[in-house]
Amino acid sequence: MDFNKHICLLTSSYPATYSRFLNREAKSLAQIGFRVTLIGLGEKMETCEFNGIKVIKIKERQKFQKVKTLVEIARMAIAENADIYHCIDPWCLIIGFTIKKRKPMARLIYESSEWFPQQYLDRSNLPLFIRVLVWLIISYFEYKASHRADAVIETNLLRAQRFIRRGANLQIVPNYPPLTQLKMPVEIRNPWFIYTGLICRPRGFDRLLMALTLVKPKYPRIKLIVRGEFDPRDNIEQWVKNYIKQHQLEENVQFVEHFDSYEKIFELLETCLCGVILLQPKRGNDWTNQPNKLFEFMNAGLAVIASNFPEIARIVNETKCGWLIDPTRPEEIAWALEQVLADPKGAILRGIAGRKYAETKYNWSIAEKTLTYIYRQLTN
Repeated sequence: MDFNKHICLLTSSYPATYSRFLNREAKSLAQIGFRVTLIGLGEKMETCEFNGIKVIKIKERQKFQKVKTLVEIARMAIAENADIYHCIDPWCLIIGFTIKKRKPMARLIYESSEWFPQQYLDRSNLPLFIRVLVWLIISYFEYKASHRADAVIETNLLRAQRFIRRGANLQIVPNYPPLTQLKMPVEIRNPWFIYTGLICRPRGFDRLLMALTLVKPKYPRIKLIVRGEFDPRDNIEQWVKNYIKQHQLEENVQFVEHFDSYEKIFELLETCLCGVILLQPKRGNDWTNQPNKLFEFMNAGLAVIASNFPEIARIVNETKCGWLIDPTRPEEIAWALEQVLADPKGAILRGIAGRKYAETKYNWSIAEKTLTYIYRQLTN
C-alpha cells in the first residue's frame, strides 16, 4: 500500500468541519499515513490545518448562487492534483467525473451519505418540476457512479440496495461516532429528555411539544433540553415560542447554546436520561435513515425514544436500548415519556444496554476498518 498517495475529500453539502468527514474519515486516513485534503463549506474562503489535515473552506451560497460555490470547489480540487478524489455528494461527484476525465489515473470514490435523489424529491419548498428534474440528474450520476467509480460508500444496507442492484463496488461505512469515555456513571442522571439537531416539523419537534403538554399534568416537572437551531425552511420558530407560552411550558423546555464540538455535545448528553428521535415518515430519506444521534445517545448511555422506522428499529430491537413509537401521534410519544418518568431505573438499564453495544459494535473504530480497507484496495 502506497501511503504517499494524496487524498482529496470534497463536499458541497456539508461544512468542512462536519464530524463524520473531518473528525472521522479524514482523521483516520491521515493517521495511517495518507496526505489528506478536505474541501467543504464555511462562512468564508479560508485554508487551515487540523491534525495534519489540510482543510479548505469554501463560502457557502444558496439557491442559484450555489453554482459559484461548486466552481470554486472544482477549482480547488483540481489544484490539489490528488491521487484519489472522495466525493461526498452528487454535485461533487460531477466534479470528480470531470477531474477523472482530465486525469484518467486518478481514483474516484462516491460516498452517498444521504439518499440524495429522494432527499431532493422530498423538498416541498421547491417547485415539483425542479424536484423531479434534480431527482433525474442525481439518479443518472449515481447510476454512472455504480459503473465508473472505483468504489461507492453507503451508510446502511437499506439505502445501499440501489447500488447493489446496479452492480457497484459497494462498501458500507456506518455513521458511528467515536467511542467516548464516560465522565460520570450512567446510574447518576437527571430525569431529563434531550432533543438534538435541526428544530423542525419533519423531525417531529411540534409533536414532541404536544406530547409534553399531555404529560405535564401528571409530571409537572418534566424537563426537555433542546440543543439545535431552528430550520429556516420550516418557519416553525414563532409557532414554537407561541406554543410554549400558551401551554405554560417555559419551565419545562430549555434551549441551550448550539455548538459543534462533539466533546461539548457529549458532556451535555451525559446530564440527561433519555434521547428523543422523532423523524417523520413523509420523507423517504428520513424513513431509510440511521441517524447519527441514535449512536451518539447510545454512546452517552442514554435510553432512546425513537421513530419506528426500519433501520432505527433494527438497532433499538437488537440493543434493547429504548422504545419505538409512531412519531406522528403525540399521545404515543407521551406514553413513552411517561414510561421513562415512571421507571427511571428501567430507563437507566436501557441506557446501559445501549452503551455496551456502543463499546463493542457501534463505534467509529469498527466502521473505520471498512474505510481503510477500501483505500488499501485502491492503493495496492
